[in-house]
Amino acid sequence: MYKRALPYFRSTILLAAAIMLTNCSDNGGSDDVSNPPIAGQDLPYNVARFTILAVSPNIVAGADAAYSWTVTNAPTQNYSLVNTTTKEALFAATEVGTYNLTVTINDKGAIQNQKIVITVSKEAKELKTFIAKVFEFKPAPGQFINDLPAANDGDTAERVLTRTNTYLAKKNGDLISLGAFGGYVVFGFDHTIVNVKEKRDFRVLGNAFWAEANPNPNSTMRGGSSEAGVIMVSYDKNKNGLPDDEWYEIEGAGHKMEKTIHNYEITYYRPDPNKIPVPGGGTGTVNFTDTEYIYWKDNQGKDGYLVQNNAYNHSLEYWPKWLKDQQSITFKGTRLPDNAVDESGTGSYFVQYAFLYGYADNAPNNDDDSAIDIDWAIDKNGDKIRLPGIDFVKVYNGLNQQAGWLGETSTEIMGATDLHLLGENIPTR
Repeated sequence: MYKRALPYFRSTILLAAAIMLTNCSDNGGSDDVSNPPIAGQDLPYNVARFTILAVSPNIVAGADAAYSWTVTNAPTQNYSLVNTTTKEALFAATEVGTYNLTVTINDKGAIQNQKIVITVSKEAKELKTFIAKVFEFKPAPGQFINDLPAANDGDTAERVLTRTNTYLAKKNGDLISLGAFGGYVVFGFDHTIVNVKEKRDFRVLGNAFWAEANPNPNSTMRGGSSEAGVIMVSYDKNKNGLPDDEWYEIEGAGHKMEKTIHNYEITYYRPDPNKIPVPGGGTGTVNFTDTEYIYWKDNQGKDGYLVQNNAYNHSLEYWPKWLKDQQSITFKGTRLPDNAVDESGTGSYFVQYAFLYGYADNAPNNDDDSAIDIDWAIDKNGDKIRLPGIDFVKVYNGLNQQAGWLGETSTEIMGATDLHLLGENIPTR
């Protein structure tokens, strides 16, 4: 009796177990959700436009394996794929659609391929084409420092930063001044500006303009009011929404000129309010009220003064009012060659010649050469770097020069735009 019942009992247990497994498998398709695709099968990814996506294969390979990523099919060329020889590639696109990628893995001669299928969708919230937030504003002394933006006695740095946001973080921005060499501003966007191959990606808006007439008929360069600001870029690698990742400098045409000084450093010293001014004549209606106003010295063994003048009805106080108790300010960066030329020969007509490309406030906002290609970025060693896109921008004045009655050259900016989100198609140089 007992021996006869045993096979029947075992069969009953196995049948019950099978029913339980079947029920679990059919419960909402949980197996499909929790289990990743089998190694070697297509890997699906989903991402919104203007977002950096990290993709990697699920094929197990040795530490010395070589990787090669390619895009095999795409609805548009407006995408970025970088780190194409590493296990983890970075992808971003500006257009919706399905993008097919293939990664080839060479593991000591054993070749395997895997297809990655990325579905790019439209973002849930409308993106801004302009600056979303100003994170830092630290100008050098200059004519318009307490005017653009307006600063009052008793203002704190935090209050001035808030005011700077009201100037720049909007569609139609207002001018701010970065002062003399090194003064800077840091701002960000509400999305990643994608680094599209062979195209310019963004533009920093300034108030540069071309001269209507140049006394020098032999000039072959474009010029007028070009006050080049050096541009630095960064992407939010740690995804914390702050500009605290590595910075890269945009290498414009001026970076390669013989007189450019890399790793330049300058220190400005706050003027004594009881100091007796040293006037020095003037040009036309502009008077040089103090030719020894703000003393500076640099790491090239040179020194000089920011000259105070009464032009433009600007504030005669060049030192930032919110730093009235700070005795000195130091800035570092790339110093571009002087670009201001007295074409009149009498000090009455200065032309500031534009560098060919790569800077802020260097060419008019409607000129192609005010647009920037992220692929012009270099790292701290001066080596080219290919970034998937950028989230943050820093602009600092790259010129240390006096242009007669115009005063010190000072970069002004009034915003920044994402060219891809605006639908502008500007080829790179």
